[in-house]
Amino acid sequence: MSDTAVSTLDAGRIRPAQHQSSVPADKVLHSGNSGFIIARNAQLKYSHRAEGRQFFSEVVRHMNDSDLNGASFFCYEEAFGTQDRLHWLIHWKSPNDYGISLEMVDHDETMIDLLESDRVKDDDGVGAWGRLIVEGTMQEKILVPQHGAHHENEEDVPSDLWVDPAWKQSSQPLSEQLNSANAELVLHRVGQAKHEFRKEARYFAFAWQNHVNKVLPGRVTSYLYEETFGVMDQLHWLIHLRSFEDYLTLMHLDDHDPDFRRILEKDFIAPHRGGGTWARTFVDGTLHDTLLVPYQLPR
Repeated sequence: MSDTAVSTLDAGRIRPAQHQSSVPADKVLHSGNSGFIIARNAQLKYSHRAEGRQFFSEVVRHMNDSDLNGASFFCYEEAFGTQDRLHWLIHWKSPNDYGISLEMVDHDETMIDLLESDRVKDDDGVGAWGRLIVEGTMQEKILVPQHGAHHENEEDVPSDLWVDPAWKQSSQPLSEQLNSANAELVLHRVGQAKHEFRKEARYFAFAWQNHVNKVLPGRVTSYLYEETFGVMDQLHWLIHLRSFEDYLTLMHLDDHDPDFRRILEKDFIAPHRGGGTWARTFVDGTLHDTLLVPYQLPR
């Protein structure tokens, strides 16, 4: 996380990721209304942290200003995590749209210039963008809104989406839901469900999420996703937060909410299968949280 991002977090003046796009708020794709998301991250070299941020700022601006069937590109930094590790949430309507971006990389003059121009100048000479990041750290996961379960919201959705969008998972009014475009913070939680208890893990995930969305409207909105084309039964939550204070409230919800504690203590596994709470449905040590702060583009 950059020094600027730290001071922004402390001062409570975080601009949500929407500021990275010129698309009107009611038109932008985000974690709530997209058909699938590419979650990408990479480690900047410490010696090129400034140039790296400048380069990826230019890429994000250009991609968001281009016509890629509504696709949106948002950049984040880790809060209290790994220094100079950047994250992107790239929102699409369907996998077919990804081909549009590949076409752009090959034929868009501005993008070609961004990718091929010398961005790095140091003792080893000059080079393109690849020298800004640590080799092998650019990673991607494809997140698809959890489908096939009961929807809390039965409003109609656009027919051009690959699956039902994540906003249908929440009983919160659509106009009040937080998402990757309008939230000040996004908590990305990942957990590996045991294959044996894959259904029970999802039942818990939805029970947890439904309660959080019910008791913290306007402050927290959680969506659940599957990892597609990746690790089987690896679940992802994107938990959108209005402020850091709401993050603290969420972390301590079980201290003062007996209904929430009952969810944590409930047996989600049937007695004939040995019984057990949510803890038995996940592989130990695999639940991991990363708190993301939208990268603050220079004004």
